[in-house]
Amino acid sequence: MIGQLDRGPAGEITLPRPGVYGGHAWWEGRAAAADYYDTTLDQLSDDLPEDALLEAWNNSPVTERYVLDLAYIREPEPIDDEEL
Repeated sequence: MIGQLDRGPAGEITLPRPGVYGGHAWWEGRAAAADYYDTTLDQLSDDLPEDALLEAWNNSPVTERYVLDLAYIREPEPIDDEEL
């Protein structure tokens, strides 16, 4: 499962087999999305409906894209039942 720090699960990946994986994470659009979010917060006023921020976020002109590039490295270490 891939989680977001403040919003819960963002997605799920089913790996082909148990084991140790290595990889890299990368993203694009992150700074532009943050700029849009900050600009939107600055423009909100108290007289707007409560869901105005959510609506603005759902209609963002910027898309964030996150990628996990994983590769299988080796079998998992055996688990000692006494350690559980």
